[in-house]
Amino acid sequence: MSKPESGQPTAAGAQVIDGTGKMLLPGLWDMHQHFFPDLAVFDIASGITTARDLANSIEDLGKLKKHIEQGEQIGPRIVLAGFIDGPGPYEGPVKVLAATPEEARQRVDDYAKLGYVQIKIYSSVKPELVPVIIDEAHKLGLRVSGHVPSGMIAEQFVRDGADEIQHMNFVFLNFMPDVTETRTPARFTEPGKPAAGIDLNSPQVNQFIALLKEHHTVIDPTMVYWEGTYTDRPGAVRKIDAYMFDRLPLQIQRNSKTGALPIPDAATDQLYRASYANFVRMVKKLYDNGITIVAGTDKGSGYALHRELEIYNQAGIPAPQVLRMATLTAAQVMKRDNELGSVAPGKLADLILVNGDPTTNISDIRKLGTVIKGGAVMYPAEIWPALGVRPQ
Repeated sequence: MSKPESGQPTAAGAQVIDGTGKMLLPGLWDMHQHFFPDLAVFDIASGITTARDLANSIEDLGKLKKHIEQGEQIGPRIVLAGFIDGPGPYEGPVKVLAATPEEARQRVDDYAKLGYVQIKIYSSVKPELVPVIIDEAHKLGLRVSGHVPSGMIAEQFVRDGADEIQHMNFVFLNFMPDVTETRTPARFTEPGKPAAGIDLNSPQVNQFIALLKEHHTVIDPTMVYWEGTYTDRPGAVRKIDAYMFDRLPLQIQRNSKTGALPIPDAATDQLYRASYANFVRMVKKLYDNGITIVAGTDKGSGYALHRELEIYNQAGIPAPQVLRMATLTAAQVMKRDNELGSVAPGKLADLILVNGDPTTNISDIRKLGTVIKGGAVMYPAEIWPALGVRPQ
C-alpha cells in the first residue's frame, strides 16, 4: 500500500486520478433512448453510464447489450423496455404488435422471459388492451409506461395503472379532449397550438397533478424534443447542438440548421413558442407538486442530456435537484439504487469527474474530464475525435 498526497492508502497497482478542483458525481442516466452502436459511444463521451432503451429491435438491442457487457463495444449499461403497439396504418417501427387480449399478454410474457424490466405502450394500442397489458406486466414485476394511446387521455392511462408517461405533449393532450387522433403527427402539431392558453393553475390541471401524485406516476418529459419541435427554425443552429456546434462534423452542422415543424406564418411561430414556454412551466409545476421526473431525451447524441438538464434548471428547479433526477432518481425508479445512482461504498464504480461545479452552474456538466464505468476509466477528450467531433 502507498499513500498519495491526500494521505489515503492506495492499493498496489491502483490508478490514481488527480481530482483537484474538480467535482466527482455518479454516472448520468438517460431514461429515454433508442440505441444504435455509434450512439452508445456518444453516451460514454457525454458521461452517460446507464441508459434506458424504450423501443428497439429485440435482436439488435440484445446483440449491442451483449457486446457492451463483454467489452467488445464502448457503451453504457442498457436498461431494457419492451415496445408494444397495435397493428394498423400507423403502427410503430418495432413490429411487436397486439390486437387481442391473448396477444397482449403473450407479448408481455415474451419480454419478461428475455429479461426486460419495463413495457412501453405505443399510440396504436387499443384502449381496451391497456389494462390487460398493465395487469400482466405488473403480475410479472415489470413497470409500464408509454405514449397515451389514441382514443384515451392521460387521466385514463394513469387510472388504468400506468407507472409512467413519456413526453410532455401527452400531459397537455389530457386537457385537449377534441384531439382524438394521436397516432399521426397531430400528436406533435396539435399541442403546439392550444397549449399556450392552458392555465396551469386551473382546477382541471391541479386535479390531474393530484392524480399523478396519488398514483406515484413518473413523468419523462423529453423537453429537448419539444424545444426543438416548437422553437428551432430553418437556417438557425438547433438549440440542442448550440454548445457543441463548432466541434461537430460538417455534415451534422448542415443538418443542424434544417429546423423542425413547418411554420406557415408569424402567428403560428409565436403560438408554438408560447406553447413551449408553457411546457417548461409545467415541468416546474410538476416538480413543485412532488411528481417524480426522470431525465430522458429521445435523442441519440449523448450531449442532448446536458441540454435536457439545462432546461429543467431554467424552469426553476435547483441544479442539485436536477442532477439528482439524472442519477439517483433514475436508479430509484428502475430499482437499481442499491448499486447505482450515487457515490457510496459498495456501489458500482460508475462515476464522472467534471471540470467545474454543476451544482451551482448546471452547464458545467458538459465539462467532462473523466468517465468511469464499472471501474473502466475513459476520457472524453480521446473518444470525441474517434467520432469525428473535436474535443473541448
